Amino acid sequence: MTTAAFRRMRRAALPRSTLRFVAPLTVLAGWEVAARFGLINILLLPPPSKAFADLIVLVSSGYLWKALYASLFRVVCGFTLAVTVGVCLGIAMARIRLINDFFDPLVELLRPISPLALFPLAILWFGIGDGSKIFVIALAASFPVILNTFAGARSIDTNLIRASRSLGATELEIFKGIVLPASLPHIFTGVRLAWGISLIVIIAACVGGCFRGIERLKAKTSPVEADPAMVARSGALSKPARRSIRGRSYLLSAPAGPAE
Repeated sequence: MTTAAFRRMRRAALPRSTLRFVAPLTVLAGWEVAARFGLINILLLPPPSKAFADLIVLVSSGYLWKALYASLFRVVCGFTLAVTVGVCLGIAMARIRLINDFFDPLVELLRPISPLALFPLAILWFGIGDGSKIFVIALAASFPVILNTFAGARSIDTNLIRASRSLGATELEIFKGIVLPASLPHIFTGVRLAWGISLIVIIAACVGGCFRGIERLKAKTSPVEADPAMVARSGALSKPARRSIRGRSYLLSAPAGPAE
């Protein structure tokens, strides 16, 4: 196949933004057809049309927006705390050996603990309100940020830092010009994982007692379809925002060119 023919095939193909919807739509269509023809148990896997009908009822009643606001408030608060503490602690552990020796055993000790196991303690410490949910979300989501930030800051070539110091750069200039830009790809990998963990943990908040939020949608709709559908929509809709923030951060952290 010649290069020209290959280029014509690429131009004739669907746009990339359209191709991204092919796989989800194919799965939903296959799911709907299988449910309609009785190939699956609709009590265990209700068809997407049923979930969509329930969604319309929730939207028209106004309950969905109240529940979404309550849940996103907890998720955003916990996620913000996790990213703030995780980035600061990860860079500090990578740059200062004393801090690394102190916090590394604590991180490795707490990281394998399931968030579900921490809910009883969180309720005792912060009560049954939003505080306990925010604490558990922040704790669970901070570990991927810490580990990825640590890996990014540790992967920097030490010769770059030595050369900067020999040229008279201060520690703040080294951080802004070398450490932070080099760590950003790893940081955003940790942030992406932390957002997914935050959405997962908020569903487990029902175990700790929760009276408002998308976690309680199962009381309004089918117990199988409500929670996963809303969490999936929240994660998918947040992806463009994460990409935009990541792109702007890369531009802002890029070192300025030489003055003319």
